[in-house]
Amino acid sequence: MTDAPMSLTAPLARGWDRMVQMLFRPFDLAKWLVVGFAAWLAGLADGGNYGGSYGPGSDGDAGMSREKIVEDARAGWEWLLAHELVAGLIAAGCLLLLVLVLVVLWVSSRGKFVFLDNVVHDRAEIAAPWTRFRRLGNSLFFFRLVAGLVCIPVALGLAGLGAWLALRPGGWAHEEGVAAIAGIAGTAALAAVAVVAALYLFFFLNAYVVPLMHRHDLGVLAAWRRFLDLAWGHWGSLVLSGLFVFVLYALAFSAIVVTGFMTCCLGFLLLALPYVGTVLLLPLIVTYRAFTVEFIAQLDPELGLR
Repeated sequence: MTDAPMSLTAPLARGWDRMVQMLFRPFDLAKWLVVGFAAWLAGLADGGNYGGSYGPGSDGDAGMSREKIVEDARAGWEWLLAHELVAGLIAAGCLLLLVLVLVVLWVSSRGKFVFLDNVVHDRAEIAAPWTRFRRLGNSLFFFRLVAGLVCIPVALGLAGLGAWLALRPGGWAHEEGVAAIAGIAGTAALAAVAVVAALYLFFFLNAYVVPLMHRHDLGVLAAWRRFLDLAWGHWGSLVLSGLFVFVLYALAFSAIVVTGFMTCCLGFLLLALPYVGTVLLLPLIVTYRAFTVEFIAQLDPELGLR
């Protein structure tokens, strides 16, 4: 089956109209605060950025760098073994952090249905949809948890492979240096493919699978099967929708940066505040959520804004 083009601009226009109707006709501060809280819950687990880098020493000896890393790691481990109280506190802190991450992921999974329900039906509710979508929220939570547990070791494995190629003793000597560069380039290419695949997995999940779960009362795996059936013959348009959203995000980010500097960085400070920033960005967030519903509704007429 050939790819049939799907409109990007028409769903965006309908999403914009829903935002205007929902937030400005009429303007109701109480409604903004309730819907903003739902949006904040939905996005709790979506804003993490992780990064880091390591550079070799100025002497350019990669083998010595590796030896120093191993030596420092061994010394740190021995120090922890000699200070049981500190080790216990670190272990307890890691356990508490893990529990916090799980709670945030669980709340966010339920919150996605609360916010989506408000956008689809143009209302401002928290308690009723929070209770009604308990089963779907739990289903989404477990899928996101398993997906994360799969992605993390893959990312660590690729990072470890790249580090080993860069830091192994003698890896940069003569012909082996060429092989190391080729290996690092290959690992980087594989990592790029894995990152793009993971980004699209979670984009399709949040943008299209969650609305299918909401509309048809489906568990996450059943909703994925329905999405894959609908997507057959439309993968080009669906992939393009991800790029379209990326461009919209870039434009919105640019506008936010300009506004932040125009307000002498006061805008940045307000946006950095939990919940407050979500309320200020609510028009953009509602438009995006409504757009995704209207876009996938082109393949499933039972979807769409009410």
